[in-house]
Amino acid sequence: MRNPMLKPKFAAVAAALALAAPAGLVVSAGAADAATTYYSSCAKLAAKFPQGVAKSASAAQKQVNQGYGRPSTTDLAKKVYWENHKRLDRDNDGTACER
Repeated sequence: MRNPMLKPKFAAVAAALALAAPAGLVVSAGAADAATTYYSSCAKLAAKFPQGVAKSASAAQKQVNQGYGRPSTTDLAKKVYWENHKRLDRDNDGTACER
């Protein structure tokens, strides 16, 4: 059976924590995921970047010309590429985990 006092206690603790946090500090659960740049495999990278990541727009266009999908070239994708290219860009074409 649930304790009817659990919700009020939780609310009081949550309110106390919110007041104790420095002003302007916002913590997001997705913030840690967005900053992830290391991937141990292409399967894990493909969960976030389905077409892979490229080091530049010209490298991405090269993949399109070869019949692959367009890899991501956002700033985050470029960081991901440079963090993982030694492991995941096996053919050294400027694109990691292309599909």
